[in-house]
Amino acid sequence: MKIKEYYLYWLLLLFFFTGCQRDEYTATDGEGSLRLSIGIKNDLKVVATRALTSEEQAILEKDCKVRIYQREKEDLKLVRKYQGVENVPADILLASGDYQVKVTAGEVVSASFDKKFYEGIKSFTITKEADVKVDVVANVGNTVATVAFAETMNPYFENCTVGVAVKAENGILDFTADDAGKLGYFSVPVACDTLFCTFEATNKLTGAPFVHIDTIPDVVSATLYNLTYEFKESEVEVPDTGGGMINLVVDVTPIGEVETEETIYRRPSVKAEMGGQNLVLTQPAYMKIGDGEDMTVMIKGSTELTQIEIASEQFPDFLGAPTAQQAFDLKNLTTEEEDLLANGGITIDKKEASLGHAMDIKLSASLIRKYTAENGTRSIRFSVTDQRGYQRIVDWQIVASDIAVQTVAIPDDKKYLIWATKATLFGEVLPEREPQSELSFRYRKVGTTEWQTVPAVRNGSVLTAEVTGLKNSDNELFSEYEYQVMEGAMASNVKCQFTTEKTLQLENCGFEEWSGSAPAYIAPSSNDSDIFWDSGNHGSATLGRDVTTSDTNVKHSGKYSAKLTSQKVVTQFAAGNLFTGRYLQTEMTGLKGDGILGWGRPFTSRPIALTGWIRYNSGKVNYADSHIGNNEQDQGYIFIALGDWQEETYTYKGDTYSWKRIVATKVPKLFDHTTENKGTIAHGEQTWMQSTDEDLNGTKMYPFTIRLDYWDEERIPTTIIVVASASKFGDFFAGSTNSVMWLDDLKLIYDESEITE
Repeated sequence: MKIKEYYLYWLLLLFFFTGCQRDEYTATDGEGSLRLSIGIKNDLKVVATRALTSEEQAILEKDCKVRIYQREKEDLKLVRKYQGVENVPADILLASGDYQVKVTAGEVVSASFDKKFYEGIKSFTITKEADVKVDVVANVGNTVATVAFAETMNPYFENCTVGVAVKAENGILDFTADDAGKLGYFSVPVACDTLFCTFEATNKLTGAPFVHIDTIPDVVSATLYNLTYEFKESEVEVPDTGGGMINLVVDVTPIGEVETEETIYRRPSVKAEMGGQNLVLTQPAYMKIGDGEDMTVMIKGSTELTQIEIASEQFPDFLGAPTAQQAFDLKNLTTEEEDLLANGGITIDKKEASLGHAMDIKLSASLIRKYTAENGTRSIRFSVTDQRGYQRIVDWQIVASDIAVQTVAIPDDKKYLIWATKATLFGEVLPEREPQSELSFRYRKVGTTEWQTVPAVRNGSVLTAEVTGLKNSDNELFSEYEYQVMEGAMASNVKCQFTTEKTLQLENCGFEEWSGSAPAYIAPSSNDSDIFWDSGNHGSATLGRDVTTSDTNVKHSGKYSAKLTSQKVVTQFAAGNLFTGRYLQTEMTGLKGDGILGWGRPFTSRPIALTGWIRYNSGKVNYADSHIGNNEQDQGYIFIALGDWQEETYTYKGDTYSWKRIVATKVPKLFDHTTENKGTIAHGEQTWMQSTDEDLNGTKMYPFTIRLDYWDEERIPTTIIVVASASKFGDFFAGSTNSVMWLDDLKLIYDESEITE
């Protein structure tokens, strides 16, 4: 997204209105006086807008709403409200403190070309006996959009239209080429702060309809979005393909100086206390059977509260309701409902001084004891909505049990303890209780009936247990498990769940998919989206050779294996190889070519080993360097690494290539897991020092296992690297032209029981 800010603008009209009557509130000690001037302007930077008419001015003046909030710590409490500028007193008496005044006018609609919403906010401070003057200006508060089409679109499209919307069901504004400079006004809700732009046109070259959709995320109010559609011819050379792309340029310009306070618009708060202690209603309350004290639930809103609902499945029984009524709107109670609640142990304090911004709900100890009368878990829901539509819903769970322990969900900062086949379970010893029996955990796959049990380990009040041998069902990548902590034969009323890590596998791990020749692709096509494995074939293909091919003769299963053949290409040695990633470029120096390789593919699981089938014929080295000498036995090599490496770049002839790990043999810029451990999480490797079979013409393949050594078990990987080479030192152009490696049926192992050494 292109962002520019302009500070040149046209101020078309600014009306200031000042009330003439006195404040109706009586002065008290510690108060000061506020003199408030209110302005409304129709002002957009960069785009010239017309002046307000006298009729529009009168409507805005009459309907303007003025709200004054006093700051109390992190809250803003409404203390004054006025309808119409003429009703704002000339002097407003306020207690000493910090305040905000908010002025709104106009209409709030989802999308319109002419209906606008005006808003202005200003902070100020009142001190004792001070006379404070505050000027607040309400400017356009909408998200505003205008659409233009660059001349580069003309040769390719006609009948261009752009539909702009926050949500399609809330109305779409259509902009055409004839609407240059036309402004659309949108009211963007917090829950959907995205503009959806649908470009529709006719392709001049084919006559076919064309549709292109863009999204502009994180749009904000009081901001102008200038949207310009351009056509750019493709700068990427793709064989047998031409064309270009539509580019949406977005210039973002604040409409004016608008002071905002996030706390004005935040969701209502729901807090509680019982017996003088604060309660966290988002967490279960563990109580002994029959326990209960008086409880107060304190509800506050940044704006006026329109609905406060309390609900519970137990209300019909516990309140003695004549009907099966489970929910009550405390803002709209009938007299009969209010009496019913009071008799059942629920009374309300409407906090009249808060002007509808607050309410206290008091639940008696006798009512709470009904919830704890029997072993089990019950809940009460509090649902609060304010006048801006902001809502908070809290389901408070009451867990009644004489058991001394409770199950605890695996903490977010401990999610790394969940593997594909093992996990660590959590529980706790409840405050002021001491277990009298042996502690353990029971667990099972969700949807099954048979529990398995494992002893618990206690460390203070924290209980843990590691469970292993977790299994996925057929055709599942992961499984969901549930567990409970146990005290003897008693199970906690709370069940917690976790989802195992996925048992991901390498794509095309049997090397059954191939395409092309010189270069040959280890994939069904040459499309980037199909390529998981790549090889050095791109470098040798200029001379019509592939160092890595499919083979139907030597294989473990299926039709093919991968055959990696080290060979001489012109004047230099090329090792047969394959790797997860992409061959990026060949860096030429005369007849000598060096590869620029991007190693790694996205991967977020943690296997413990790589297995597969191999046949390796080791030749005598005839291309030596400092790593391996002439006539020594060549070495086959496979390694695997998992990590969360940061992306790196490499520049050649002005082109910059980006990948998780860049390997450039000219530098040489190579991968060394011993020096890359800042990003490396796990690593494993195996070297074949000689042939796997004395019969070099045979077809037998042999199993291998490469275990992964985890250097850091508290991090989840983002990338996997697997590399195989018929000549271990091929990166240094050293090895034997008689070395060949066949690979088939690679598999990532997640459970120790699957490994056979």
